Amino acid sequence: MTRPFDTPPLEPAPPGELGPHAPARGAVPDLRGGLRRLSRGLIAYGIIGLIVAGLGLGALAWVNGRIESLGDRVETSVDTLATTMERTAQALDDASTTAGTFTVTLERSAEAVTSAADTIRSVRTNLETLENVLSTINILGLTPLGPAADAVGGIADSIEGLDTRLAGIGESLDANRDALDASAASIGRLADSTAAAAERLRSGVVEASLDDVRVVILVMLFMFVVWSAVPAVGALVFGVWLRRQVGGSVAPS
Repeated sequence: MTRPFDTPPLEPAPPGELGPHAPARGAVPDLRGGLRRLSRGLIAYGIIGLIVAGLGLGALAWVNGRIESLGDRVETSVDTLATTMERTAQALDDASTTAGTFTVTLERSAEAVTSAADTIRSVRTNLETLENVLSTINILGLTPLGPAADAVGGIADSIEGLDTRLAGIGESLDANRDALDASAASIGRLADSTAAAAERLRSGVVEASLDDVRVVILVMLFMFVVWSAVPAVGALVFGVWLRRQVGGSVAPS
């Protein structure tokens, strides 16, 4: 049996007397007013906590919807970006193939120009030799082939230095071929990297990362709701119980 809140506890009887006896009424303070205020405070705290928990649930649903919408937009953007990167990789691969083919053309051109330079050098030497031979022919003190020798010498003079220029062109073509070959290799590596990035985007790694972020955010919001709701429910239940107990206590006489 529980005693009313306004009934003071019984004190033990002094020596020589039988049974406990009640102390003086004025020695025990009346706690009902404070308990009523405490119960109202607990009930108010519980109601406010439940309101906060409800707002947290609303925020949880809103954030979930926003993240789902964001996921749809990200998926569309990632698909477009992956398509663009795949086309870029294909264009780079085509450029690398074209550069590689042109490298072969430059190599053959360099060989042809170098060969032409060697041929011109040999022709000029032969023309100079022929000029000398024609100019040495003397018949009765006359050089009937002198004009021919002069013509041959003029041809040799006109092609003088051409072999050197052609040799320089051949060397430039060789250097351009090496540079273009290096560029073709670089473009090919860039095409491979771009294709790998597009494949990674296609694999869904971005969507998976966004789902992980979504789970973390939802779990944090759910823990906030639980953290707000559990104490609020406890405070509300205890406040209602305490109010009933205080309200049902016997008034002092």
